[in-house]
Amino acid sequence: MKKILLINVIIVIFIFVFIEIFIRITTNITPQGLSKGIINTSIDPVFNYPNVKGKKVFGQKVFTDNSGYRIQKKNNNEMNSPIIYFIGGSVTFGSGVKQKETFSGILNQKFSNYNIINSSVIGSNLINNFKILNKIEKKEMKKVFINFSLDDLVGLDQLIEEETNKKNQKSLDNFGEKKPNFISKLKENKIFVKINKFVRSKSVTYVWVKGKFLNSQKSYYDHAIASYKNEKNLKGLESILSKISNLNSKEFNNKIHFLVIPYSYQINNKNCKRKDYAENMIDKYFSKAKVELIKLKEVFCSEEKKEKIYLKFDPSHLSPYGHKIVANFLERKIN
Repeated sequence: MKKILLINVIIVIFIFVFIEIFIRITTNITPQGLSKGIINTSIDPVFNYPNVKGKKVFGQKVFTDNSGYRIQKKNNNEMNSPIIYFIGGSVTFGSGVKQKETFSGILNQKFSNYNIINSSVIGSNLINNFKILNKIEKKEMKKVFINFSLDDLVGLDQLIEEETNKKNQKSLDNFGEKKPNFISKLKENKIFVKINKFVRSKSVTYVWVKGKFLNSQKSYYDHAIASYKNEKNLKGLESILSKISNLNSKEFNNKIHFLVIPYSYQINNKNCKRKDYAENMIDKYFSKAKVELIKLKEVFCSEEKKEKIYLKFDPSHLSPYGHKIVANFLERKIN
């Protein structure tokens, strides 16, 4: 019995290894996950560790300078040049691509008269981005671009609870529900989290199965959209945009600009023809706060090769091709 069980286990492992090798050879799917020692969660704001050398994010080696900013392996930035900052999460950081292939990296090569800094950190949200904004050097600053991601509303309900000092109220989960569902409970299970982190960081089969059969693009989109139906999240958005607007006029001389890079599901043929609920809410609250919003959805929708904009089976992270589109568009904004 034990012998048969062992043989079956070996067969299953062999089949999995064969599928993994086959997918790696026949597709350009990027494994997910990141190495330890890249993000320092013990500081506020959460940011990258300084002097990271060669640790991997989505299979690509990353490097940071003394301040924790993402750089190429050899950093040739002129620190006395006027500075353009890019602040955001994993999309702006450039998960899955080299720094020189990110839109900040491409622009840095195009504009030798500016020092263009990638001050993004994976997992950063609007609150963390606001804190990063307060810490950047303003003396030589030319512009600041903050990427507003579709899922940046997740967790803003907690901001409102803190501001109003409400007690004994359980935090809503990421879907805006009052009670955690099965999926959210599963995500909190330590054993499941460790297994999931290991598999997603090593296996392209995992990414392929999620994209092919679980329609991860739509599920991530639905997850984000749900957060816009939570009134506390919207109040949190209004509150923090008001603070940024005030900061922009008083300390930044109106040099702060927001980017909205769409999810992959937002640029399919159906969604290119309409504005979804989240887009309407974003327009409403940014307009109210009088903060400039640079939207890339129309630019992406006009592309013939939409399938090349994002990493394979990825709901939001840009490929080198996608980063190039953003860089080309922003080049005119910088000029």
